[in-house]
Amino acid sequence: MNKLIILIMVLFGMISCSNKQEGKIEIKKKNILVAYYSWGGNTKAVGDYIAQKLGADVHQIQAVKPYPTDYDSCVAVVGKQGKAYEPELNPTLLDITDYDIIFVGTPCWWGNISNPLRSFLHQHSFKGKTVIPFMTNGTSGKKLQDVKKLCPDANVLDGFSIYNRYQVDTKTNTPDNMGNWKEEVDNWLNKIATR
Repeated sequence: MNKLIILIMVLFGMISCSNKQEGKIEIKKKNILVAYYSWGGNTKAVGDYIAQKLGADVHQIQAVKPYPTDYDSCVAVVGKQGKAYEPELNPTLLDITDYDIIFVGTPCWWGNISNPLRSFLHQHSFKGKTVIPFMTNGTSGKKLQDVKKLCPDANVLDGFSIYNRYQVDTKTNTPDNMGNWKEEVDNWLNKIATR
């Protein structure tokens, strides 16, 4: 009889754990931050839109030494720095402890998160926070696994990626190249959050 009760408790525990991971997060009465690094403006557009939809604070991550604004030059610099490079960031008064939920945004660089976002994640403790990554990309798709590695004590939700279908061909970054991105963001927010 005791074994049966323990088995039932284990099964209920598994069900509740699985529901928590696949369910929506409650954002009412939560302090929300949208922090992003944006190279060409796409990630900024998405981040600012998320913040506007959720009434969140915004923090734009900026490297002390800005990356080249020319697409090919930026790709060359990032390629030389490598995926593990962490540039120095501009000082900020941001206090992560003020927030419950933190969206972190990045362009996709060499199939990974941007180096400035990597610096930001290393500089802050996300212990006990809910971290929700998002990415804009022109070639590589959703490559957000490093966010989980860099925030081991956080509840990191599955991220979201928006494809800039013309970026590689035109070397131009503009939100207009991301198609109907606002509708995609709205659908994603409705999928992950209860407002």
